[in-house]
Amino acid sequence: MCQSGVKVWSLLVTLHTEPENWGPDAHKFNPERFTNGITGACKLPHLYMPFGVGPRVCLGQNLAMVELKILISLMLSNFSFSLSPNYKHSAAFGVVIEPEHGVNLLINKW
Repeated sequence: MCQSGVKVWSLLVTLHTEPENWGPDAHKFNPERFTNGITGACKLPHLYMPFGVGPRVCLGQNLAMVELKILISLMLSNFSFSLSPNYKHSAAFGVVIEPEHGVNLLINKW
């Protein structure tokens, strides 16, 4: 129990990698887990909040999503992408989860 007025903070990386909510492979990169949307990805879908939630939600969330869709559509229409044979998956946990050794891609112009 917390006393009145005590603020409790939780790191998003903790919420996004909890095996009880995401399953035993919570620490593994598995984009297929979102095949059926966020509600099919974990037991408590309200725990997935990459842009924050409530009154502290990122103000630029909508703009960021529109810009991302435009950028991805332009890239996909002009290039083909594949993982390099040298790529080694290793997640690094910090403020966000990111590839520890980067992502080596092979990019070809259409």
